[in-house]
Amino acid sequence: MTKFIDWKRIIKPDVPLYAHLREEGSRVEREELGKHLELCQAYFLKIDQEKNLLKTALRFFEIICPGASDGAARIFAEMFAQVITFHDIGKVNPLFQRLAMKNKKIPDREIPGLSGREHSMLSSIIYLDYYLFFIENSSCAPKEQSALKAVLWENAYVISKHHSDLQSMTEYMNRFRGPVMRMLLTSLAADPPAGLDQLKMRKPDLWKRECKEYEAAKKVMTRAQDINCYFYIRLLSSALMACDYYATTEFMSGTRVEEFGTVSDPSVFQNSYENCGLVKEIRKNAESLKHKNLKSQDLTINDLRSWMFLEAERQLKEYPDEEIYFLEEPTGGGKSNTAMNLSFQLLKDTKKIFYIYPFNTLVDQNLKSLQDIFGQDEAWKQIAVINSLTPIRGKGDLQEDSTHYYEKALLDRQFLNNPFILSTHVSFFRTLFGERREDLFGFLQLSGSLVVLDEIQSYRSSIWAEIIIFLKECASLMGMKIIIMSATLPGLDVLGGESCRVVRLIKNRQQYFNHHLFRDRVQISYELMNERMTMERLLCHVVKQSGQGKKILVTFIKKESAYKFYHMLCQCEQITVPVQLITGDDSAYERELILKPIRQKMVRELILVATQVIEAGVDIGMDVGYKDISKLDSEEQFLGRINRSFEGHGLVFFFHMDQAEMIYRDDYRLDPELTLLNPQMRELLVTKDFPAYYERVLELLRKMRNESSSSEGIAPFFENSVKWLDFPKVEERMRLIDENKWTVSLVLCRVIVLNDGTELDGFCIWNQYKALLQDRSTVYAEKQVKLSEIRHWLSYFIYELKWNPGLNYSDMVGELYCIEDGERYFENGKLNRERLEERGADSH
Repeated sequence: MTKFIDWKRIIKPDVPLYAHLREEGSRVEREELGKHLELCQAYFLKIDQEKNLLKTALRFFEIICPGASDGAARIFAEMFAQVITFHDIGKVNPLFQRLAMKNKKIPDREIPGLSGREHSMLSSIIYLDYYLFFIENSSCAPKEQSALKAVLWENAYVISKHHSDLQSMTEYMNRFRGPVMRMLLTSLAADPPAGLDQLKMRKPDLWKRECKEYEAAKKVMTRAQDINCYFYIRLLSSALMACDYYATTEFMSGTRVEEFGTVSDPSVFQNSYENCGLVKEIRKNAESLKHKNLKSQDLTINDLRSWMFLEAERQLKEYPDEEIYFLEEPTGGGKSNTAMNLSFQLLKDTKKIFYIYPFNTLVDQNLKSLQDIFGQDEAWKQIAVINSLTPIRGKGDLQEDSTHYYEKALLDRQFLNNPFILSTHVSFFRTLFGERREDLFGFLQLSGSLVVLDEIQSYRSSIWAEIIIFLKECASLMGMKIIIMSATLPGLDVLGGESCRVVRLIKNRQQYFNHHLFRDRVQISYELMNERMTMERLLCHVVKQSGQGKKILVTFIKKESAYKFYHMLCQCEQITVPVQLITGDDSAYERELILKPIRQKMVRELILVATQVIEAGVDIGMDVGYKDISKLDSEEQFLGRINRSFEGHGLVFFFHMDQAEMIYRDDYRLDPELTLLNPQMRELLVTKDFPAYYERVLELLRKMRNESSSSEGIAPFFENSVKWLDFPKVEERMRLIDENKWTVSLVLCRVIVLNDGTELDGFCIWNQYKALLQDRSTVYAEKQVKLSEIRHWLSYFIYELKWNPGLNYSDMVGELYCIEDGERYFENGKLNRERLEERGADSH
């Protein structure tokens, strides 16, 4: 049981000090600082009980200080918990009390070296002073004292940043060497503010000495220790912010947080899942499959799916204590269902599920699959989508208690307080690597969680090594299980070194990939690869294939090429079937209008022109495909959109038109020797021998990244950015998408009618959005929840475009630009880029 220091030992209880102030009209209520600290401590105990914070933290200390004595471990555990007690002690700052708390009982005094009402930095100094003295006078061995002091400095850094974004630890340490800090430390030692005793370390030079000792301790730490320090800081920051936020919310609005997003009863999910038709059929056929082998002539595609489902389940049971699992199945092999089964099997040992997908469209697609299984039962209520497009969903009765409803809904979203979460790669990586305060809120939810990562090959190959190294250390520290799944799964463990052990849930992948039911589903033709493709040649070929009840998908890697070919098809008299276009210009609503009829088999004949936005995982089944070549794993993902229902035989033509390296920068898979320009790669795609392909990719990555001593190399990154906790640099390196700073979110207002007859007026929704933003009477939590609802509807009209300084917009709010007469820029329901560019916007 955690025992907290009595705050009265740090600040004098007879001095009136306050933490928060609540004003309702002329009525002012202040929260005593001691009461706030006690409430934060109470929340820490609740979260620790569910998330095992101290147990996780002690795992970290075992890595930082192997073989530490029980006494050293006790001091560490105390220091970890007491961050909660010390985090707001700096509110003794007289200017904070006078200005923020309107506390006239405290003398009006400015402390030299403190910036106005600043309190977080002061809190960290008081914490450091208390424990540096404590460690110095402990019976711990010198090595243990060194480790404890290193952790202490990093704990103090967390306190100093609990109201701001993370920067670099070096920046924090450098403050203790400057003249301003010297002035502050001298003042605190000689004349502390009311309510605070003098510092124990009264000479500024002693602080400089401690800084040097910290840096000496960091220099000898191993890479694994450095990475654990990185994630430890994120864990402690997340825990502190949660306790502080929950306690503050309870005082300000009376809203008490009782649930922290843990699966309390795994059977709620397991029972519903096992009772769904598909799983019951698999269980029923399990016995009969024992009497067959993969060469049996009477095998069906469902038999193969069941076989992989059951093999992965057996492998999981054989290796239940591992941290990272690889699941590799052919396209159409039931990978999502297999992963779902594994997830519910692992719920016996984990407390929360994250499903992470590359795109929001896949999040929505898999949410529908979960709804088909769970309907409206208890399990469905515990599932939440966390992204920028989905409205915040609350629990409880809105009419009965709207204030608490909105407060709890917002807190659940911010701190990921849902047992089962679906989100995107970008959101997940922000939780792992983002520097913003908001990025840290949900990190503690990873403790004891299961994470399913889908389509990992969509990440930039240049950071594959960093990804697997970070994931391995994070899983070990946080007690996580991670399932990485794809039809084209690179063996990232090779890049992670000897310590990066993974379990492959399908032992012999080739027996499934090369089974004729999967291998022969699509015939591959390279007849168009003989020379560089032109639009005119491609059009002639597509014309010959069109009609005859065929649905044709033509995919380009450049948006300009997709638009051009779409217009050529529309103007071609020989084309007698509907022609559609999907690119990154389309809103989610427009994509769904096109894709839904295809999914539901309401379309018999069609030519769909697209960029690669519908490539990975999108559940559509076309008959014939054309694709401009790029990465080999992208080609396989494209094949998965053809003959998805395994009816008859699909046909795919690859061609070479645009330069892929101009689109996918910083990706080693675009070496011509690793694309379909190389005849060997053509054969690998036919035989599905992706291990041989990835062996060549990973060898190139080892030479160019792992073994490189340049700033792009692995070693310099971990030695410079990670070791010294430079959070902005780490975030920049691990960013999945290279952000184009010249893009703009443009709201093109028009009237659209949804399938259910609902009419949406974009300009009306825009004005509602503006009005709510400007509304100062609505309380914060209610406002954020309502804004999320309006953003959902506004997303039907939002387009991402390249910024043009001459953009002639009607209105602007923050980073959103509005064009009121948006309808004039559409032709036959599609965005007309030329007209928009004439106005001054430039699509990207």
